[in-house]
Amino acid sequence: MTPRFILPLLFTGPLLAQDAARKAETDLRLATEQLRQLKSEIIKKETPLIRRVEQLDDRAIALGKELNSSLAGEKAIAGEQRKLDNELASRRGEFDYTLSSLRSYGRNLKNRIHSAEKQTYGKLAGEAEAKATAAGDDLVQEVRERLAVLGIGARRIREISGGHQFSGSAVAAGNVVKEGDFTTFGPLGYFLSKDGGTVGLTNFTPDSLDFPGIISMNDEQGGGAIADLIKTGSAQVPVDATMGKALQVARTKKSLKDYLKGGGVVGYGILGLGALAMLIALYKLLEITRFPLPSRKRINLVLDDLLENRSGEAEEKAGQIKGLGGQMVQAGVQYFYDKRRILEDALLEKLGAIQPRLERFLPFLALVAAAAPMMGLLGTVLGIMKTFAMMSAVGTGDSRAFSAGISEALITTAMGLIVAIPVIIIHGMLKSLAKAKFGQAEGVALSILNGTTEIDKSAEVPGGDDPDEIDELELAPA
Repeated sequence: MTPRFILPLLFTGPLLAQDAARKAETDLRLATEQLRQLKSEIIKKETPLIRRVEQLDDRAIALGKELNSSLAGEKAIAGEQRKLDNELASRRGEFDYTLSSLRSYGRNLKNRIHSAEKQTYGKLAGEAEAKATAAGDDLVQEVRERLAVLGIGARRIREISGGHQFSGSAVAAGNVVKEGDFTTFGPLGYFLSKDGGTVGLTNFTPDSLDFPGIISMNDEQGGGAIADLIKTGSAQVPVDATMGKALQVARTKKSLKDYLKGGGVVGYGILGLGALAMLIALYKLLEITRFPLPSRKRINLVLDDLLENRSGEAEEKAGQIKGLGGQMVQAGVQYFYDKRRILEDALLEKLGAIQPRLERFLPFLALVAAAAPMMGLLGTVLGIMKTFAMMSAVGTGDSRAFSAGISEALITTAMGLIVAIPVIIIHGMLKSLAKAKFGQAEGVALSILNGTTEIDKSAEVPGGDDPDEIDELELAPA
């Protein structure tokens, strides 16, 4: 910078600095004044705001207290609500249990009453139960009908205490419905038909049947006392704790005569066939075991005579043997010195007569063993047809009567098996005996045939073999 410019700056610099200081001081005073005024304004405006904040704080505290009070009230109300809910659930449970008990009582009342009372109390309870079921979602109506069922049960208990007598229907023997009078004492029941022909104990019946079955009793079993009870209202009557089941079980036990009678014509035919088979079996046993066959010792004596050319003595000894076995030995003696082929044919001819004799009547036993079960099945089918015919005429009534008919129809099947099983066993045993006896006969024939191998071919024997006959021993290997 040139001196020309430095010199003015030296004179004007202090002046400029003073002006700047004055200006800064002036600005400071202005700023201080503005700050004072601003503080004053803030103080003026702050006071009502502080009052407002204090008011709001007081209001918030009041509202907090009110909220706490409301929350406490809500908790108390919620507690009361829970108590009410629990009480309502308890009452609902009691109601459901009561309604369930009423429903169960109504459904089971018909099964709890005496079978004879199904025609009276059972019918009334069934009608009330149907109305209760038809009520649907209307619980009030359902409860009313259920209480009506309970009232019927209570009335029944009041009436049957000390005995109850009423008229009704029952199923007698043969599935026949009888009209008559009942007298019940708890589980015990007695019945007397209007015509007086049916008297006895009542028994329990299935739910599907409205009429009880009657176990008929004669005067010796207490039927007269039961009739007096129903007619006069007082008598000493028999008591069966099994509700008639003991009598039924006793009556199901049959004697041999009852079984034979139950088999009918077919049963008698099966038994007759079995008796004939047993007689034949006994005869065959005696025939086979006593079938005459010579012993080995006697055959050796005959063969010794033949080999020593004592034909007369051999024929005499052979003649002493009886039956077909003796005839076979006699044929062997007769053709002993002939050609071997002739002797074989003679022995086979006699064996052919022995085998049919041993096996005769055995096919009949096999036929009986096969026919007896078929005859039993025929009797069963006829019996079932008869039972169904009876059911179509008089109705099903009591299933026990139907079961009894089926049981009787099965008697012939049992008879057929009783006859067939032992006959099969006896047939097998006799067939084995016959086979063994025929094997012994074959052994005798083979002994005679083998005896020809010991004949001295160089000796002259009556009726000996031709010189041209080839000896079988020569064909045998050395």
